[in-house]
This record gives sequence, structure tokens and C-alpha cells, in this order.
Amino acid sequence: MLSQLLIVRLKAAENALKDGRLDEAYRLAMAPDVREHRRGADVLAALTERFIQRARSHFQAERFTEALMDLGRAEAGGVAGEEIIELRNHVQKVQAEDKRVAQSRYDRLAAAKRRIEQGSLIAGKRMLDKASQGDHEARQLQERADEKLADIKHAIALIRDLLKQSQLAEAAQRIRNARHIDTHNAELARVESEVCAQVLRNAQDALVEGRIGRAEDELACLGNLGNALPGRKELDDMLSLARQATQCVRRHDYAEARRHCMSLHRLLPKAAWLKHAAARLRAVDDAHAELVAGPLGETIDVDKVNLAAVTDRAAVAKAPSPDDTVALPHRVGAGSSSADRLLLLVDGGGSYLILRNDTVSVGRAASSRPADLPIFSDLAEQHANVSRVEDDYFLFAAKDVDVAGRKTRHQLLRDSDRIVFGRKAKLTFRIPSRKSPTAVLDLSDTTKMPNDVRRAVLFSRHATIGNGPMAHVYCRHSTVPLILFERNGSLWIRPKNDGHVDTTPQALVFGKTIEMAGTSLVLEPWSIRSPGGTV
Repeated sequence: MLSQLLIVRLKAAENALKDGRLDEAYRLAMAPDVREHRRGADVLAALTERFIQRARSHFQAERFTEALMDLGRAEAGGVAGEEIIELRNHVQKVQAEDKRVAQSRYDRLAAAKRRIEQGSLIAGKRMLDKASQGDHEARQLQERADEKLADIKHAIALIRDLLKQSQLAEAAQRIRNARHIDTHNAELARVESEVCAQVLRNAQDALVEGRIGRAEDELACLGNLGNALPGRKELDDMLSLARQATQCVRRHDYAEARRHCMSLHRLLPKAAWLKHAAARLRAVDDAHAELVAGPLGETIDVDKVNLAAVTDRAAVAKAPSPDDTVALPHRVGAGSSSADRLLLLVDGGGSYLILRNDTVSVGRAASSRPADLPIFSDLAEQHANVSRVEDDYFLFAAKDVDVAGRKTRHQLLRDSDRIVFGRKAKLTFRIPSRKSPTAVLDLSDTTKMPNDVRRAVLFSRHATIGNGPMAHVYCRHSTVPLILFERNGSLWIRPKNDGHVDTTPQALVFGKTIEMAGTSLVLEPWSIRSPGGTV
């Protein structure tokens, strides 16, 4: 029975070979029992040459995968081994080269498409020039690039018409739109240069005439156009000086405003208004200094509030109370002057002068009417004032004072500003923490105050006692930061609330030592004690 079935399958394989059904003949002949039969081996041997011939046909048609499959089937016959190996190597080599060419074409088209979409039309078209004429996808990309170039040409013509009509803002906007289409278009770059040059001329003419707002509007229409032009940067610098001068006038810093005007006049010598403004600013500054130095000097504080109302405070963050301390806006019952000037003695921290007024006078200590902040020096009795307006601090002096290396009489103080009143009167203004409006004045090594005070605390609502750089009062033994705050006109103290310590506050009583969180301190009324006794 099995022999009869084998004969039938052998016959089917031979018939398939005879009829040219090579794949069917191969499948039947590859069965193990058929393959071992003599007639089956003959079928496989005959298939070898037929598969080699078909593999050559596939290769010529560039069907490399089919050619390699037929060569694999031809090997089953066990003949023509060298011919098969040689042909397979050739097919594989040509197939690899064909893949390389196809990948190169794909990469070239992808790169050309990317450049066209990113606004490099000419570069994209040059890459497409290497494509074959029959490459449909390359031809479509070329057509798209040509359309974009036509749009650019039309846009440039429209921009030139707008330039002739002095519609510069619209022209600049159309240039920005066109640059997204073709970033490196030479003709577009030329017309952009023409528009920028006209805008810069208009802006400079407006600035020469004193129309600062008009100059800013002219320049604003360019947006990011012409940023690399030297004239654009120069004009930006001029407008910056004009804006700085305006801000200085708003905060009554007339000397600084005059300096900016003179700097701007050197850049714009044709602007006569700048010379006139500088002269007026000098006159106003001199008049204001004379008024402050005269009998009405103390009433100038009223103006300081108005001055602060127009001061730019964008850079000063509004200070929230540290943790849950409730800061009272005004003190109650601070009747005597001694309540506004206090001496805080801290074990391991030294002596601190606590000043609670919004305006603090600075002057020499050896005087019948000492200043709030007395210094052993040759200063005047009331040499200068440091005033707090909301959360800002201002220096007002009748004579020039060196602040941060610049001579001035009125200055908004900034953190770390060094203030030099005289040879032995040098202070550093600091705001240890932006979470508190309280500021401090640190004395230099050559500056001396009564009671060995090395730091004056310009107290406002609350301050911190601790051993870190953000503390207003330093104590190296402190284990937990302490909050010094005001309640009903009196000073209280408690540990900072961190969820682990008792934060019950204690009132500071004159002469009574407070022990809290590793800190020992005592509060006393302020009096000037010199080596010879109390003054």
C-alpha cells in the first residue's frame, strides 16, 4: 500500500516538473521518502538547472529576494554547486548596492523636504536636481519649492510697495511671514535691510526731537528684525538710557537722571532737548538739596511718601510674615522716644541697636542732640536720614554721600550697598531676608558706636534671631531661629514654628533676661554710654 502511494507521489512530482510547475514539483520531491527514491533524486537534479534559470530571470528583473530563494531551492539537487555560489554572491552584492542607492535616495528626498519646510528653498531644490527624471516624489517636491519661490517673489514686490508708502509696520510683518517660507532668500534679505534702515532713521529722528514714545513705537514694529544690525543695538541703548532717566525723575533721583541725559547727549549731539533737560535736572537737584539742608528739611518726609508712590517696586517682593506671626501695621502707645530706640544684648551675639521709627537720623555721637544712629566721627549732628517707605529704604543727605562707589544725596538703597559718610563712618546696608521688611546697617571695622554696637536693626514688624546669614540678630548659640515681633506697641519673642517646638511667645521686659532655644538676651532702654560715662 505504501509503495503504491509513493509511486503516485513520484509520478505527480515528475508531471509537475514536466508542466513547468517548479514550486509544486519541488514541494513533492522534498518529501523524505520521495527524496530518497531514485526517481525523486532525478526530479531534484532536474529542478536544479530550472531554478538557476529562473533565478537569473528574477535577478535581471531586480527581484533579488525571489532570485535568492530559487538559488536556495536549486541547492537541494546537489549539483551545480559552484555556479550557485557564484550567482548568489553576485545577487547579494547587487542587492546591497541597490539598497544603498534606495536609502541614499530616501535620505536625499527627506533632507530636501526638510530644508524646504524649514525655509531653505534653494538648498532643497539643489538637492532635488540630482534626482532622476522619473522620480515622481522628487518632482512633487520641486513643484512645491517652485510655488513657494513664486509666493516669495510676490511678497517682496508687495513689501517694496509698502515701503514706498511708508507703511513700515505692515512691511515688517510681511517680511517676518516671508522669512518663515524662505529664510535665506537674498532678495528678501535686501528688502529687509531697506525696511530696517528706514525704521531706524525714523526712530532716531523721533528721539532727536524728544519724542521718546514715538521712537519706541517705531522700533517696536520691527520685532526681531535687524537684531544683528549695529544701528539697532545703538538705538536700543539710547532708548534704554532715556527710560532710565525717566525712572530716575520719577523717584526724584535728579543727579542720576542728569547723568543718563548727558550720556544720551553724547550719543545724540543733535538732540538739543537733552542738554536743556540736563541743565534743568541740575537746577532741581541743587534746589532740592538746599531745601533738605534748610529749616524745612524735616518736613520733606511728607514728600518722601509721594516719592515712594511712584517708585518702581517690581523688583521688590511683598514680604509675607514668617510662619504665623501677625504683624500689626501701627504701634500703639509708643509714646516716649526711648521706646523707638532700644539696646538688645545677646549672649554670644553682641550688642544691637533696635530702631523702630520709619525715619532714622545718622550723625555724630558727641552731640547734645545725638542722632538716632550715633557714630564716633566728625559728622554733622544730623548728617543724613535713612527712611523706610513701605518696604523700600531711601537715603537722604544734605551733602554728597558715597553709596556703592557713587556720590549722591538721594538714593534708593539696595542690599549690600556700602555707604561712606566719612573716613570713620562707613556702613553696609543689608536686607538679610526678603521674608521680612526689616533691614540692618553693619558698621565697618573703623566705625565705632556707643555700647559697642556693631549692627543697627531698622525694625519693621518682625525680625529673626539666629545663627544663619538670614538672621537680623546673630547668636551663635541659637538652636532654633527666634522671631522678634511687635504686638500692641511692645516687642515679643518666640521660636519659629517648625511643628516640633513650643512657640508660646514671651514679652520682652526691660532688664529681664530671656532664655529661649539656646539664646540668652536682655532688652534695655537706649542710652549713649561712652568710656567716660553716660552721655
